[in-house]
Amino acid sequence: MSFPFDIASTIAAQRRHLADDLCQLDAATRMEKVTKTCIETGGCLILPDTSGGWGPLYAELHMMGLYHSGNSADEAIANWIKAAQRCTPIPPARVA
Repeated sequence: MSFPFDIASTIAAQRRHLADDLCQLDAATRMEKVTKTCIETGGCLILPDTSGGWGPLYAELHMMGLYHSGNSADEAIANWIKAAQRCTPIPPARVA
């Protein structure tokens, strides 16, 4: 079976566009968008334990096939954005 498009390239393009969109948002709106995207795409956002318990000491973000971490949720998201922009070049426009 042949598909009219390459699924991996489509996901990579969506990842890049999301990363570019997240750059433009303030921290609160960025967190809302990341949380919503994780829910919609089966991603995972693990926040660090701030209660002083035995939870994770850093944040982890796995979204759209790309993983990154940081000392806080904001840092993990910023690191994810940088990684998405580095590993996914802007796709060329398709000509039909």
